[in-house]
Amino acid sequence: MKDTIQKIIQTAIPKECVFDAHSIINFLIKYHPDIYLSSYKQNWTTAYYHSEISKLIATYETDLLKRIGESWSQHINGEFSKNKCWIKL
Repeated sequence: MKDTIQKIIQTAIPKECVFDAHSIINFLIKYHPDIYLSSYKQNWTTAYYHSEISKLIATYETDLLKRIGESWSQHINGEFSKNKCWIKL
């Protein structure tokens, strides 16, 4: 999962673009569904799993990303919520 997230950040997101965790999660589901599904643990809720993905994205804050606060966007269940937001360096 971590390598796939890094690849998404490096190759799919344009430089200086702002994105949020929901963007990465939706990209994973659409283009890397096997990795998205295989990384899920049986006892996790969707919200917890997505928070873990957000934490993985945050590990790139020192070299690929800069955290710029939070956004409010739609998640996979169609509801809106706050989540971490970054800009690609």
